[in-house]
Amino acid sequence: MKISNKDLRSIIERYEDRYSKYGYSPITLGWDKGKQFIRFDILLDYFDLDNRTFLDIGCGFGDLCFYLNQKVSAFQYLGVDIVPKLIEIANERYSNNTTMFLEGDFLNMEFMENSFDYVIGSGIFNFKLQDVDNYEYVYSIMKESFYVARHGVAFNFLSDQVDFHKEITFHSNPLKILEFAYSLSKNVVLRNDYMPFEFTIYIFKDDSFHKADTLFNKYKEEKGIRNVF
Repeated sequence: MKISNKDLRSIIERYEDRYSKYGYSPITLGWDKGKQFIRFDILLDYFDLDNRTFLDIGCGFGDLCFYLNQKVSAFQYLGVDIVPKLIEIANERYSNNTTMFLEGDFLNMEFMENSFDYVIGSGIFNFKLQDVDNYEYVYSIMKESFYVARHGVAFNFLSDQVDFHKEITFHSNPLKILEFAYSLSKNVVLRNDYMPFEFTIYIFKDDSFHKADTLFNKYKEEKGIRNVF
């Protein structure tokens, strides 16, 4: 399921208007100052980052590149966003031989299976779409991302477990997101321990396990655990 032209125009106008007011700032993207890098830290917390390839859907200004540069010595990165102005600024700030940006809708791009080690998206489901079912859109992004990823995907969401809802924001039900994640893999984490009104879902490609010990092989490898038959 793809964004309608009406929703697409609305999103582009919203962020380009905000850029004209706030310039290069997390506020343009709808984030409070200081929290953007907390979200990056959470999104990547379960991933092995060094010498990996990343696809960042809804990359905004591409500031995840700055975060990765502080954490690892080498990585390759592609950021995509539907807002032309944001991609323009991202290219000016971060584009190099290993970091690229593309303007466009991720669901209109044809990536091969396992094209990137990790696919992530921060805040990409927060804007409430008017012409499509928001959950169907979320599921479409998650499913295609899982296909494109070699190791795993991670996305954050505004939770519906809140005291109020803004008219323009979409608040996801964690159980609905978790249920769909389980349709893709048995190896899933839902994290809601860092901010009370947001959560992050991680879905890992490797959900293999040995029936004799029912431990994920990925977990045993990370923890150095031998078979516990």
